[in-house]
Amino acid sequence: MATATALLLDRHVLLLDGGLGTTLEDEHGAQFSTQTPLWSSHLLVENPALLQTVQQDFANAGADILLTATYQASFQGFKKTKVKTKAKALSDDGIDAAEATKYMLSAITIARNAFSGRPGLVALSLGAYGATMVPSTEYSGEYGALEQNDLFQFHMERLSAFTHSEAWADVDLVAFETLPRIDEVRAARQVMRAIASTDKQYWISCVFPNDDDRLPDGTEIEELVTAMLDGGRKPLAIGFNCTKIHKVTGLVRRFEDAAQALSMELPRLFIYPDGAGDKVYDTQLQRWVGDDRGTKPWDQQVFEIVREIRHGGAWKGIIVGGCCKTTPGHITKLRKRLDELEETE
Repeated sequence: MATATALLLDRHVLLLDGGLGTTLEDEHGAQFSTQTPLWSSHLLVENPALLQTVQQDFANAGADILLTATYQASFQGFKKTKVKTKAKALSDDGIDAAEATKYMLSAITIARNAFSGRPGLVALSLGAYGATMVPSTEYSGEYGALEQNDLFQFHMERLSAFTHSEAWADVDLVAFETLPRIDEVRAARQVMRAIASTDKQYWISCVFPNDDDRLPDGTEIEELVTAMLDGGRKPLAIGFNCTKIHKVTGLVRRFEDAAQALSMELPRLFIYPDGAGDKVYDTQLQRWVGDDRGTKPWDQQVFEIVREIRHGGAWKGIIVGGCCKTTPGHITKLRKRLDELEETE
Protein backbone atom coordinates (compact mmCIF):
# COMPACT_ATOMS: atom_id res chain seq x y z
CA MET A 1 0.00 0.00 0.00
CA ALA A 2 1.43 3.37 -1.01
CA THR A 3 2.48 5.64 1.84
CA ALA A 4 0.11 8.45 0.83
CA THR A 5 -2.79 6.01 0.77
CA ALA A 6 -1.79 4.36 4.05
CA LEU A 7 -1.86 7.76 5.73
CA LEU A 8 -5.60 7.91 5.09
CA LEU A 9 -6.07 5.18 7.67
CA ASP A 10 -4.64 7.49 10.31
CA ARG A 11 -7.66 9.75 10.02
CA HIS A 12 -10.29 9.37 12.71
CA VAL A 13 -13.17 9.83 10.26
CA LEU A 14 -13.08 8.41 6.74
CA LEU A 15 -15.75 9.04 4.12
CA LEU A 16 -17.12 6.24 1.98
CA ASP A 17 -19.01 6.62 -1.30
CA GLY A 18 -22.78 6.22 -1.74
CA GLY A 19 -25.29 3.95 -3.46
CA LEU A 20 -23.71 2.91 -6.75
CA GLY A 21 -26.57 0.85 -8.16
CA THR A 22 -29.32 3.30 -7.27
CA THR A 23 -27.29 6.25 -8.58
CA LEU A 24 -26.86 4.40 -11.88
CA GLU A 25 -30.62 3.93 -11.97
CA ASP A 26 -31.81 7.31 -10.73
CA GLU A 27 -29.30 9.62 -12.39
CA HIS A 28 -28.13 7.71 -15.47
CA GLY A 29 -31.10 5.65 -16.61
CA ALA A 30 -29.57 2.21 -15.97
CA GLN A 31 -32.19 -0.50 -15.69
CA PHE A 32 -31.83 -3.60 -13.56
CA SER A 33 -34.16 -6.60 -13.38
CA THR A 34 -34.13 -10.40 -13.24
CA GLN A 35 -32.42 -10.18 -16.61
CA THR A 36 -29.44 -8.44 -14.98
CA PRO A 37 -28.70 -10.59 -11.90
CA LEU A 38 -25.34 -8.86 -11.45
CA TRP A 39 -27.03 -5.51 -10.66
CA SER A 40 -24.41 -2.72 -10.85
CA SER A 41 -21.76 -5.31 -11.73
CA HIS A 42 -23.63 -5.70 -15.02
CA LEU A 43 -22.01 -2.45 -16.12
CA LEU A 44 -18.61 -4.18 -15.98
CA VAL A 45 -19.81 -6.09 -19.02
CA GLU A 46 -22.05 -3.71 -20.92
CA ASN A 47 -20.98 -0.18 -20.03
CA PRO A 48 -17.74 0.18 -18.05
CA ALA A 49 -17.42 3.79 -19.22
CA LEU A 50 -20.63 4.74 -17.39
CA LEU A 51 -19.47 2.86 -14.32
CA GLN A 52 -16.19 4.79 -14.43
CA THR A 53 -18.10 8.08 -14.64
CA VAL A 54 -20.26 7.38 -11.60
CA GLN A 55 -17.37 6.14 -9.48
CA GLN A 56 -15.41 9.23 -10.45
CA ASP A 57 -18.39 11.37 -9.41
CA PHE A 58 -18.22 9.83 -5.94
CA ALA A 59 -14.45 10.34 -5.78
CA ASN A 60 -14.85 13.97 -6.84
CA ALA A 61 -17.53 14.37 -4.16
CA GLY A 62 -14.79 13.76 -1.60
CA ALA A 63 -15.00 10.06 -0.82
CA ASP A 64 -11.85 8.63 0.77
CA ILE A 65 -12.98 5.06 0.01
CA LEU A 66 -14.60 3.67 -3.13
CA LEU A 67 -16.27 0.28 -3.16
CA THR A 68 -15.72 -1.80 -6.27
CA ALA A 69 -18.72 -2.68 -8.44
CA THR A 70 -18.63 -6.31 -7.30
CA TYR A 71 -21.27 -6.38 -4.56
CA GLN A 72 -23.55 -8.81 -6.41
CA ALA A 73 -20.87 -10.32 -8.62
CA SER A 74 -20.53 -14.10 -8.42
CA PHE A 75 -19.61 -16.88 -10.80
CA GLN A 76 -23.20 -18.08 -10.62
CA GLY A 77 -24.49 -14.62 -11.48
CA PHE A 78 -22.20 -14.30 -14.49
CA LYS A 79 -23.29 -17.74 -15.66
CA LYS A 80 -26.91 -16.54 -15.62
CA THR A 81 -26.08 -13.29 -17.41
CA LYS A 82 -26.86 -13.34 -21.12
CA VAL A 83 -25.43 -10.30 -22.86
CA LYS A 84 -23.82 -9.49 -26.13
CA THR A 85 -20.30 -8.11 -25.86
CA LYS A 86 -17.56 -7.28 -28.34
CA ALA A 87 -15.82 -10.49 -27.36
CA LYS A 88 -18.83 -12.76 -27.40
CA ALA A 89 -22.14 -13.02 -29.23
CA LEU A 90 -25.39 -13.38 -27.29
CA SER A 91 -25.98 -17.00 -26.26
CA ASP A 92 -27.70 -19.05 -23.60
CA ASP A 93 -24.38 -20.14 -22.10
CA GLY A 94 -23.86 -17.04 -19.99
CA ILE A 95 -20.37 -15.86 -19.06
CA ASP A 96 -17.89 -18.54 -18.04
CA ALA A 97 -15.64 -18.40 -14.98
CA ALA A 98 -12.51 -17.28 -16.81
CA GLU A 99 -14.26 -14.37 -18.49
CA ALA A 100 -16.19 -13.55 -15.28
CA THR A 101 -12.89 -13.29 -13.42
CA LYS A 102 -11.59 -10.75 -15.95
CA TYR A 103 -14.70 -8.61 -15.51
CA MET A 104 -14.51 -8.76 -11.72
CA LEU A 105 -10.84 -7.78 -11.74
CA SER A 106 -11.61 -4.83 -14.01
CA ALA A 107 -13.75 -3.38 -11.20
CA ILE A 108 -10.59 -2.79 -9.17
CA THR A 109 -8.97 -0.83 -11.98
CA ILE A 110 -12.10 1.23 -12.52
CA ALA A 111 -12.30 2.16 -8.83
CA ARG A 112 -8.60 3.02 -8.62
CA ASN A 113 -8.74 5.15 -11.78
CA ALA A 114 -11.71 7.05 -10.37
CA PHE A 115 -9.38 8.79 -7.89
CA SER A 116 -7.51 10.32 -10.87
CA GLY A 117 -4.15 9.88 -9.20
CA ARG A 118 -4.97 11.30 -5.77
CA PRO A 119 -4.72 9.12 -2.64
CA GLY A 120 -7.75 6.99 -2.00
CA LEU A 121 -8.68 3.58 -0.67
CA VAL A 122 -10.18 0.88 -2.89
CA ALA A 123 -12.44 -1.51 -0.99
CA LEU A 124 -13.32 -4.83 -2.60
CA SER A 125 -17.09 -5.12 -2.21
CA LEU A 126 -18.31 -8.63 -1.36
CA GLY A 127 -22.03 -8.73 -0.75
CA ALA A 128 -23.85 -11.39 1.23
CA TYR A 129 -24.66 -14.69 -0.45
CA GLY A 130 -28.29 -13.56 -0.52
CA ALA A 131 -27.35 -10.58 -2.68
CA THR A 132 -26.48 -12.97 -5.51
CA MET A 133 -29.87 -14.70 -5.43
CA VAL A 134 -32.82 -13.71 -7.63
CA PRO A 135 -34.82 -12.29 -5.98
CA SER A 136 -32.21 -11.20 -3.44
CA THR A 137 -32.49 -12.42 0.15
CA GLU A 138 -29.80 -10.47 2.01
CA TYR A 139 -32.54 -8.69 3.98
CA SER A 140 -34.12 -11.95 5.15
CA GLY A 141 -31.18 -14.36 5.31
CA GLU A 142 -33.34 -17.08 3.80
CA TYR A 143 -30.71 -19.19 2.05
CA GLY A 144 -32.46 -22.54 1.99
CA ALA A 145 -30.34 -25.41 3.23
CA LEU A 146 -27.02 -23.54 3.17
CA GLU A 147 -24.89 -23.73 6.32
CA GLN A 148 -21.69 -22.05 7.49
CA ASN A 149 -19.34 -24.30 5.50
CA ASP A 150 -21.34 -23.66 2.31
CA LEU A 151 -21.07 -19.93 2.91
CA PHE A 152 -17.34 -20.25 3.59
CA GLN A 153 -16.90 -22.05 0.27
CA PHE A 154 -18.94 -19.43 -1.60
CA HIS A 155 -17.00 -16.46 -0.22
CA MET A 156 -13.66 -18.25 -0.48
CA GLU A 157 -14.20 -19.11 -4.15
CA ARG A 158 -15.19 -15.57 -5.01
CA LEU A 159 -12.39 -13.92 -3.04
CA SER A 160 -9.83 -16.31 -4.51
CA ALA A 161 -10.54 -14.86 -7.94
CA PHE A 162 -8.97 -11.66 -6.63
CA THR A 163 -6.25 -12.96 -4.32
CA HIS A 164 -4.63 -14.94 -7.14
CA SER A 165 -4.36 -11.93 -9.46
CA GLU A 166 -1.99 -9.00 -9.93
CA ALA A 167 -4.94 -6.67 -9.23
CA TRP A 168 -4.99 -7.88 -5.61
CA ALA A 169 -2.09 -5.51 -4.87
CA ASP A 170 -4.38 -2.58 -5.68
CA VAL A 171 -7.03 -3.64 -3.14
CA ASP A 172 -6.62 -1.74 0.14
CA LEU A 173 -9.58 -3.16 2.06
CA VAL A 174 -11.98 -6.11 1.79
CA ALA A 175 -15.62 -5.34 2.54
CA PHE A 176 -18.09 -8.05 3.53
CA GLU A 177 -21.40 -6.21 3.24
CA THR A 178 -25.05 -6.58 4.26
CA LEU A 179 -24.59 -9.87 6.09
CA PRO A 180 -27.94 -11.01 7.59
CA ARG A 181 -26.82 -14.17 9.39
CA ILE A 182 -24.34 -14.93 12.13
CA ASP A 183 -23.06 -18.03 10.34
CA GLU A 184 -22.16 -15.81 7.37
CA VAL A 185 -20.29 -13.45 9.71
CA ARG A 186 -18.33 -16.43 11.01
CA ALA A 187 -17.73 -17.66 7.46
CA ALA A 188 -16.35 -14.26 6.43
CA ARG A 189 -13.90 -14.26 9.34
CA GLN A 190 -12.93 -17.84 8.52
CA VAL A 191 -12.17 -16.77 4.95
CA MET A 192 -9.95 -13.90 6.06
CA ARG A 193 -8.02 -16.24 8.34
CA ALA A 194 -7.57 -18.69 5.47
CA ILE A 195 -6.25 -16.40 2.74
CA ALA A 196 -2.52 -16.02 2.37
CA SER A 197 -2.55 -12.20 2.31
CA THR A 198 -2.84 -11.60 6.04
CA ASP A 199 -1.82 -7.96 5.58
CA LYS A 200 -5.17 -7.02 4.02
CA GLN A 201 -7.49 -5.11 6.33
CA TYR A 202 -11.20 -5.92 6.17
CA TRP A 203 -14.54 -4.94 7.59
CA ILE A 204 -17.78 -6.77 8.32
CA SER A 205 -21.04 -4.94 7.87
CA CYS A 206 -24.43 -6.42 8.79
CA VAL A 207 -27.98 -5.38 8.01
CA PHE A 208 -30.85 -4.60 10.37
CA PRO A 209 -33.99 -4.21 8.23
CA ASN A 210 -36.55 -5.13 10.89
CA ASP A 211 -38.09 -3.17 13.74
CA ASP A 212 -36.02 -4.90 16.41
CA ASP A 213 -32.26 -4.76 17.00
CA ARG A 214 -31.56 -8.29 15.84
CA LEU A 215 -30.19 -9.69 12.62
CA PRO A 216 -32.76 -11.10 10.21
CA ASP A 217 -31.85 -14.60 11.45
CA GLY A 218 -32.77 -13.56 15.00
CA THR A 219 -29.22 -13.13 16.34
CA GLU A 220 -28.91 -10.73 19.28
CA ILE A 221 -26.29 -7.95 19.24
CA GLU A 222 -24.13 -9.43 22.00
CA GLU A 223 -23.75 -12.74 20.14
CA LEU A 224 -23.04 -10.84 16.94
CA VAL A 225 -20.32 -8.68 18.50
CA THR A 226 -18.68 -11.83 19.88
CA ALA A 227 -18.69 -13.41 16.41
CA MET A 228 -17.25 -10.24 14.89
CA LEU A 229 -14.43 -9.69 17.39
CA ASP A 230 -13.56 -12.94 19.13
CA GLY A 231 -10.32 -14.68 18.20
CA GLY A 232 -7.48 -13.68 15.92
CA ARG A 233 -7.37 -11.79 12.60
CA LYS A 234 -9.84 -9.17 13.82
CA PRO A 235 -11.53 -6.82 11.34
CA LEU A 236 -10.47 -3.21 10.96
CA ALA A 237 -14.08 -2.14 11.40
CA ILE A 238 -17.51 -3.55 12.22
CA GLY A 239 -20.93 -2.05 11.77
CA PHE A 240 -23.92 -2.08 9.49
CA ASN A 241 -25.21 -0.80 6.19
CA CYS A 242 -28.46 -0.61 4.22
CA THR A 243 -30.22 0.14 7.51
CA LYS A 244 -32.65 2.98 8.20
CA ILE A 245 -30.96 6.08 9.52
CA HIS A 246 -33.31 6.42 12.51
CA LYS A 247 -32.00 3.09 13.82
CA VAL A 248 -28.30 4.01 13.72
CA THR A 249 -27.85 5.67 17.11
CA GLY A 250 -29.65 2.92 18.99
CA LEU A 251 -27.74 0.18 17.22
CA VAL A 252 -24.39 1.85 17.89
CA ARG A 253 -25.21 2.03 21.59
CA ARG A 254 -26.17 -1.64 21.59
CA PHE A 255 -22.81 -2.51 20.00
CA GLU A 256 -21.00 -0.42 22.60
CA ASP A 257 -22.92 -1.96 25.50
CA ALA A 258 -22.29 -5.47 24.19
CA ALA A 259 -18.54 -4.86 23.82
CA GLN A 260 -18.35 -3.44 27.35
CA ALA A 261 -20.28 -6.39 28.77
CA LEU A 262 -17.95 -8.79 26.95
CA SER A 263 -14.82 -6.82 27.91
CA MET A 264 -13.94 -6.48 24.24
CA GLU A 265 -12.12 -3.55 22.70
CA LEU A 266 -14.02 -1.93 19.86
CA PRO A 267 -12.27 -1.37 16.51
CA ARG A 268 -13.48 1.28 14.08
CA LEU A 269 -17.18 1.73 13.52
CA PHE A 270 -18.60 1.35 10.05
CA ILE A 271 -21.97 2.94 9.25
CA TYR A 272 -23.52 3.64 5.88
CA PRO A 273 -27.29 3.96 6.18
CA ASP A 274 -29.53 4.28 3.15
CA GLY A 275 -30.91 7.58 1.89
CA ALA A 276 -34.38 6.29 1.06
CA GLY A 277 -36.29 7.87 3.94
CA ASP A 278 -39.22 5.59 4.75
CA LYS A 279 -39.04 3.83 1.39
CA VAL A 280 -38.14 0.14 1.41
CA TYR A 281 -36.96 -2.09 -1.40
CA ASP A 282 -39.47 -4.78 -2.36
CA THR A 283 -37.36 -7.71 -3.54
CA GLN A 284 -40.33 -9.33 -5.28
CA LEU A 285 -41.41 -6.22 -7.19
CA GLN A 286 -37.76 -5.16 -7.51
CA ARG A 287 -38.55 -1.52 -6.86
CA TRP A 288 -38.68 0.98 -4.01
CA VAL A 289 -42.05 1.51 -2.34
CA GLY A 290 -43.25 3.97 0.31
CA ASP A 291 -42.49 7.57 1.26
CA ASP A 292 -39.00 9.06 0.95
CA ARG A 293 -39.69 12.25 2.86
CA GLY A 294 -37.57 12.91 5.95
CA THR A 295 -37.53 15.44 8.75
CA LYS A 296 -33.93 16.50 8.05
CA PRO A 297 -31.57 16.21 5.07
CA TRP A 298 -29.69 12.90 4.99
CA ASP A 299 -26.27 14.54 5.29
CA GLN A 300 -27.33 16.52 8.36
CA GLN A 301 -28.68 13.43 10.11
CA VAL A 302 -25.55 11.41 9.39
CA PHE A 303 -23.26 14.25 10.44
CA GLU A 304 -25.02 14.64 13.78
CA ILE A 305 -24.65 10.90 14.42
CA VAL A 306 -20.95 10.99 13.55
CA ARG A 307 -20.33 13.97 15.83
CA GLU A 308 -22.07 12.25 18.74
CA ILE A 309 -20.19 8.96 18.24
CA ARG A 310 -16.88 10.75 17.90
CA HIS A 311 -17.39 12.66 21.13
CA GLY A 312 -18.34 9.41 22.88
CA GLY A 313 -14.85 8.05 22.28
CA ALA A 314 -15.76 4.36 22.36
CA TRP A 315 -14.47 3.58 18.85
CA LYS A 316 -10.98 3.80 17.34
CA GLY A 317 -12.39 5.68 14.39
CA ILE A 318 -15.42 6.03 12.14
CA ILE A 319 -15.96 5.09 8.50
CA VAL A 320 -19.16 6.66 7.24
CA GLY A 321 -20.96 6.85 3.94
CA GLY A 322 -24.21 6.05 2.25
CA CYS A 323 -26.01 3.02 0.90
CA CYS A 324 -29.06 2.79 -1.38
CA LYS A 325 -30.44 6.09 -2.73
CA THR A 326 -27.45 8.16 -1.61
CA THR A 327 -25.86 10.07 -4.47
CA PRO A 328 -22.64 11.99 -5.14
CA GLY A 329 -24.61 15.07 -4.09
CA HIS A 330 -25.24 13.58 -0.66
CA ILE A 331 -21.56 12.69 -0.28
CA THR A 332 -20.48 16.19 -1.32
CA LYS A 333 -22.63 17.73 1.42
CA LEU A 334 -21.46 15.27 4.05
CA ARG A 335 -17.82 15.88 3.05
CA LYS A 336 -18.28 19.61 3.64
CA ARG A 337 -19.79 19.02 7.09
CA LEU A 338 -17.01 16.62 8.09
CA ASP A 339 -14.32 19.04 6.93
CA GLU A 340 -15.88 21.81 8.98
CA LEU A 341 -15.90 19.48 12.01
CA GLU A 342 -12.19 18.83 11.56
CA GLU A 343 -11.48 22.56 11.37
CA THR A 344 -13.30 23.32 14.62
CA GLU A 345 -11.75 20.54 16.72
